[in-house]
Amino acid sequence: MESFSCQPLLDRLTHLLVKTGALEDFAEASTPLDKIIYCLEAEVVYGSDVEVKIRKEIDQLLEALYGKCKEHRKSESLALEAKNKGSKAYLKKKDSEALKAYTECLCLAPANSTIVPLAYANRSAVLYQMAKYEECLQDMERAEKTGYPSAIFHKLLTRRCSCYLNMQNKEKIQLSLEQCRRHVHEIPIEAREKFKKSVEDLEQKALCFLDRPKYTPSSYSDVECPALFNGESNTVKYMSNAMEMRVNSELGRHVVAKQKISKGSVVFAERPYATILLPEYIHTHCQTCLSPVSNPIPCFECCDVVFCSELCQSLGQAFHQYECGILHILSAVGIAHLAVRIILVTGWKLYCDIRNESVKGRVAGVGDSGVYNGRNLSDGYRAVYHLLPHFDSCLPEDQLQYCIAAIILATAVLDKTSFLKHNEDMQKDSAPLDVPYLASAIMRHIAQLVSNAHAVTQITTDSRSTGSMIQQVSQARIASAIYPTASLMNHSCKPNIINSFYKDKLVIRTIEDVENGNHITNCYGPHYCRQSREERQQSLKQQYFFKCRCEPCINPDYLRKEAAWSGFHCEACSGVATWTGDDKSSFGIIEEEGVLLCLQCHRLGRPHPLFIDTCRQVIALQEQAEEDFQKGDTSSAISGLRKAVALGSKVYLAENQYFMSLQDTLARCLGEAGDYEGCCKELRKCLQVTESRYGAESIELGHELLKYSDALSLALASNKRHEDALSKVRRRVDEIFTLNYGPHWKKYLGTELKE
Repeated sequence: MESFSCQPLLDRLTHLLVKTGALEDFAEASTPLDKIIYCLEAEVVYGSDVEVKIRKEIDQLLEALYGKCKEHRKSESLALEAKNKGSKAYLKKKDSEALKAYTECLCLAPANSTIVPLAYANRSAVLYQMAKYEECLQDMERAEKTGYPSAIFHKLLTRRCSCYLNMQNKEKIQLSLEQCRRHVHEIPIEAREKFKKSVEDLEQKALCFLDRPKYTPSSYSDVECPALFNGESNTVKYMSNAMEMRVNSELGRHVVAKQKISKGSVVFAERPYATILLPEYIHTHCQTCLSPVSNPIPCFECCDVVFCSELCQSLGQAFHQYECGILHILSAVGIAHLAVRIILVTGWKLYCDIRNESVKGRVAGVGDSGVYNGRNLSDGYRAVYHLLPHFDSCLPEDQLQYCIAAIILATAVLDKTSFLKHNEDMQKDSAPLDVPYLASAIMRHIAQLVSNAHAVTQITTDSRSTGSMIQQVSQARIASAIYPTASLMNHSCKPNIINSFYKDKLVIRTIEDVENGNHITNCYGPHYCRQSREERQQSLKQQYFFKCRCEPCINPDYLRKEAAWSGFHCEACSGVATWTGDDKSSFGIIEEEGVLLCLQCHRLGRPHPLFIDTCRQVIALQEQAEEDFQKGDTSSAISGLRKAVALGSKVYLAENQYFMSLQDTLARCLGEAGDYEGCCKELRKCLQVTESRYGAESIELGHELLKYSDALSLALASNKRHEDALSKVRRRVDEIFTLNYGPHWKKYLGTELKE
């Protein structure tokens, strides 16, 4: 799906209202609904004769987007092109390319097209070649259900039998062989002898199938979510019974341990109220449960979304029945798309009922049953509705952008979907379902999402290491979601939990022992190991409207640690010196303005010219080495990086991020050159710094250890003394990743660590 953004229009209209002074009139509108109405009616005069109507600008944008709707419909001719592309790739054994092309074909093909069963069957052949046997069987079943030609049906029968052979399913092997034997007389005469020979070969293989290596399933369907520590709370669903929600005027709603909770315990396990995939993942992940999927099934009507199963396709209709064909419009407004999906899932009457409820005498978000975020739709939406939107605290410029985004979405929903028709009978006791009221509802959720949305991530192999002998892993953000129970936690820059995901389910574990009475805290983004105190405070004030008072924000001992991340050796005492110029990065030392301040001896002044010249030489060597590496001259790159590291050690602290990146790049180059001993040596230096900064059980250290284990395994081929070290490192990687991601992290990464 081609990506389009409405942000340029939002920025242009905001600039216009600021420049003309009309933003002040907008700000005077007292309620969100009044602000929406202002935007719908405003006529802004720019200069002497230029009149701009916000509604007209929105309508023009929408007309352009409506014109693109036909590009998102099914197309027989485009489907055939994709099928042919897949067939060519399959013949060349380019499996990934073929798989992608056949999936594209299925997304493009009309539901009743004769191409559909052929594409499913062809994709099953690719999946078989990739040893993805469960997915292969699923696609063959889909091919059969959608009308695969009887004249060539025998191809599926033998492939199905081969799958069961590879899966070592004795019962299914016998059943599929029997089906092959019964089918012999239905095969065209010219293909019968060849089929008989294939069946005989399969029968011979079946006699010795027990000698095959054990088959390991490849799908994500068997990934199970862990149970909550001490069971589920009776009053706050999806939360451990070892904790409770409390409320006071200073902290609002927050979560406190009511018994000791050990490190690694699952304290939240919550399904989202609503989610949206990022546009780049709509053809690789299930629209409903967010599972990565190699053999998705498409929507019957549009070519924009895929599902992992028929069940998820059915469940996804709750929102996709309205989004079908206009996903390119909704996603053009970024995270605001999630706000409209919340309303689509909820329905207009329930929205109005919850909005009109009195909360007097009870905690916001708790229903008459006394339960927060219960499993029925009304309890779930009540919890979502009462998340703090902070709309009145937002800058007028931000409020204006939320309003315009909400109007765009509301107009598109009412113009292009059946949402109005499905809800018009429910409006008797509700607010009118028109653009102003629908936009007002959407805008509330947009404002909430700014401070309550969760980024859904999945662990994956880093694309930067593709083709490298040493793999790197990272967390990729694939979706945004709303989890009202997890949103009860207050922030700390040093949280005592970590988030992980099982498909769309948010699973939260403690990363340290939590004593009875201690707060359970999440990190809203600014983490003390990743950002300076000044950066964190600014970010939290701007997005969440509070000043953080956690330990790293009030304890001065943390300042020295932060300073070391971009620190230099003090020329007087070798202590931690920081650059105090306008550019506070590690590159700032080469600028003409600024001074070094030592946090140990308090020396303040310009560094010696030799000091500055050394920094410049290091950067020049690094840039030349990267250029050499890109050209394939690894030897020159290594030589240059060694000189850069040797020189850099005289001025940069070991903890300095820039200096550490030099060592990491040197390690990567040594690995590519086959010098695994040298690679391991450099990686050990990086490991020491990473552990010092992030902690002995941090996921950052886990990622570095995983790289180190790859390097050790390569070095092991020529030096057996690394065997014990490799075993210890792999155990440690497993412990760290299991603590941070859960025991099924290998399944998502597609790897296994051997003892």
